[in-house]
Amino acid sequence: MDENLTDKENGDIGSGHKKSGDTRVGLTLRILVSAYVLYLAYGLIRGFGEATGNDRIFIAVAIVVFVAAGGAILIFSAKKLIRKEYVDADGEKEEGDKQ
Repeated sequence: MDENLTDKENGDIGSGHKKSGDTRVGLTLRILVSAYVLYLAYGLIRGFGEATGNDRIFIAVAIVVFVAAGGAILIFSAKKLIRKEYVDADGEKEEGDKQ
């Protein structure tokens, strides 16, 4: 009896829309943003010597978070871009993708 129900009636409202993968432009923008986050961490490192007291603790934590997040995003995005693990503009996987 449930075979004739549409996705909306069946409760699967979002299932008709397939999730698109990463695009080349999206990966490039992620790399640029991660480079900027790493640049901000570099600025914090340069100003670390001028900080005193509790500020040094907060700045040190911010440096660690910025370097970890920026580095991880940079590495994962660059790896996907190099291996061509992204969706082309027409929605198809790049030819170099093995999946």
